[in-house]
Amino acid sequence: MAESPAQSATGKRQALLVDLDGTLYRGDGPVRAYADGVAAGLAEADRITFLSIVDGYLRDGVSERTEPELLAATDGWEAVAKLAAQRFTVGKAELDTAFLGSRRALAGPELLVEVPGGFLDALAALRPTTHLVLATNSPELGLAALLSRIGAQDAFDEIVFGSGKPAGLPKILAGIAMEIDARSAPWRIFSIGDHWHNDIAPAREFGAVTGYIDRFGRNDGPADAVAPTAEGILPAIAAWAADPDAYRPAARSH
Repeated sequence: MAESPAQSATGKRQALLVDLDGTLYRGDGPVRAYADGVAAGLAEADRITFLSIVDGYLRDGVSERTEPELLAATDGWEAVAKLAAQRFTVGKAELDTAFLGSRRALAGPELLVEVPGGFLDALAALRPTTHLVLATNSPELGLAALLSRIGAQDAFDEIVFGSGKPAGLPKILAGIAMEIDARSAPWRIFSIGDHWHNDIAPAREFGAVTGYIDRFGRNDGPADAVAPTAEGILPAIAAWAADPDAYRPAARSH
């Protein structure tokens, strides 16, 4: 039996890194608000076309009918940005304004979102032994209000906004590893997210255990657990939390 690693100064010997949009909460209202903000600056015919294409992507994901500009989009936010910039020549300033408007709206009750079933209960159960970190590329704008309205205002030990994923994730992971005294045991960190290139690829490179929410069945890359919803990843998180050392590279290779 492997010797148990020493606990960190906080008493937490493992860590769960959670993405925000599409992971801690889901719902297309915020993306549609972003699209509406972009569309407000388009001519009427372009506005109708643009919103129709976005609606089709959110409904069907990637299919044989997907517009070329959206084939590389990994989520609704990217779909809106890529379509607007590449087909409708919307500039970065206009996209940024529309995006910030959607973050403000996300703080209020008008945009319906939901926390995946059992997610907050799982976080609460992990809290005694697990350092819980929320990391998002989104700005601080509206974040506290959003967390409050979905009941997650006290769910995390640490919140990182403007995280700059994917390039910024290794630094975040290194900080977490230092916090839980796991610099030589990166498998004691579990990263869950719905964007493989942002949330999963850098975490795998670091040596963390990963759970990929692949809503549209994109199969962008491997992960230790893959499911179309966050609920499908929760059993893997529970198994990892019960025995993180079972996820050492040598153990996983068998």
